[in-house]
Amino acid sequence: MSGSLMVRWNWLRWLRLGLGVAFLIEGWRSGSGFAYAIGALFTMQGVLNMGCPLLGACAVPPARATATTQDVSFDEVE
Repeated sequence: MSGSLMVRWNWLRWLRLGLGVAFLIEGWRSGSGFAYAIGALFTMQGVLNMGCPLLGACAVPPARATATTQDVSFDEVE
């Protein structure tokens, strides 16, 4: 498992981790539970490389099969 946590680190993953640590430190300094929660969320996203933790709510839907086009006939109305 630790091997999968150490691969594919991009700038966005580092940004999430940095924001998470910053919020955790601010939560510790101010005693704010909200800052702790936001810090835990961002840190989890950075470490686990997750974009949205809400059961894939931000996942891209699968591609649909392309529909075949049909010829349409038009009648001219005067």
